Amino acid sequence: MQEKSKKLFITIISVIVIAAIVALATFVLPQTGFLTAYSKEDVLNKVKTIFELSNPETTINIENVKEESGLYKILLKGKTQTGDTYSEIYVTKDGKFLIQAPISIEDAINNIKKLNALTDCLYAKGVKIYGLTNDTGTLMQFNILGRNSLKLFVFCDNILEECINAGITEVPSIVINSTIYKGARTAEWLAQTAGC
Repeated sequence: MQEKSKKLFITIISVIVIAAIVALATFVLPQTGFLTAYSKEDVLNKVKTIFELSNPETTINIENVKEESGLYKILLKGKTQTGDTYSEIYVTKDGKFLIQAPISIEDAINNIKKLNALTDCLYAKGVKIYGLTNDTGTLMQFNILGRNSLKLFVFCDNILEECINAGITEVPSIVINSTIYKGARTAEWLAQTAGC
């Protein structure tokens, strides 16, 4: 008799555990989004919908889809009365996030290293960039060279007379080997002109 009670107890507990798992999988997990599977077709339909809603009177076609780094890389074609436009986007496989301008981490690291080496070389050669903190051209030059370039800048905001005495009549102005060059310049131009 004891043995039958034990088996009955185990059977009842097993049924309760199975019922709890089924209830969890049926009612709770779908609401949290956990373990929700999205088909590739569902994701592509979401992408098409968002681009059609945000671009009225445009027909959106998905031209190409391939998997890259755990994301869908999608080439979209937008047809309007004025012509066709193409956009390349990335979407997470669950369709929750869309990335329009992804940044390659490896490329970004290499670019920052190159810019840092350039600004170190420019600094060693005595290059100075004169500017004002609220000037668009000065900010553009700073953005071209990156944060490491701050050591090259002479901000004329509080020393305007000194800047004028140095021959600075326009900002940004770049001084290389005692020659003043007016306006923002590319990193390539700076490297070539300064010999870096």
